[in-house]
Amino acid sequence: MARNFLNLKAGTRRYLRETNASTSYWSDTFLAQMFNASYRRRCAQLIMAHEVLLISIATRNLTADTSQYSFPTGFLRLGKIELVRSNDNTVPLRRWERHEGTNPSDAALGDQYTPTYRPLGNGFILEPTPQESVTDGIRIEFAGVPVELSADGDTMHTSFPEIFEELVIMDTVIACFDAEGQQESGQIKSVLRLRMELEED
Repeated sequence: MARNFLNLKAGTRRYLRETNASTSYWSDTFLAQMFNASYRRRCAQLIMAHEVLLISIATRNLTADTSQYSFPTGFLRLGKIELVRSNDNTVPLRRWERHEGTNPSDAALGDQYTPTYRPLGNGFILEPTPQESVTDGIRIEFAGVPVELSADGDTMHTSFPEIFEELVIMDTVIACFDAEGQQESGQIKSVLRLRMELEED
């Protein structure tokens, strides 16, 4: 079972040998900042290596006479874009790049509307433009950087491999030692060796 943020911070402090946050050189706020930076960097690496990991779902409202829509916060890689029909069935949209001609007009309404999309900037454009508004009419499946952990009960993304939790803890420990300027101490060398072994595994 995945550990919650309270347990992950406690595991980090055991490596730091300062288990009491109130008397530690590293405050809980600083530890959380270092942990989240390490966690999100490892998430990005996993997404680049394995498309099926860390998938999230977001929705967008279809808005009449509006063709451009934004990707969700934390977006890294698109899985697919679907239209949500009135019966909650979903229909995947086909990507199509139009290089000539005008933006096609389409009077189709409701479940007959089936546009194509093309990425543009931090979002995408639907062609033809929808003629009516639909709440949560677009479903986006995407790989993205998970939200930061803040509350003690927060856990890592359900797709994040548990075996890498310890790697993120060690990343955090190294970042803390770097910040304190103890790069040449025996303690950090020991943790570096442990991290290298786990990373190779």
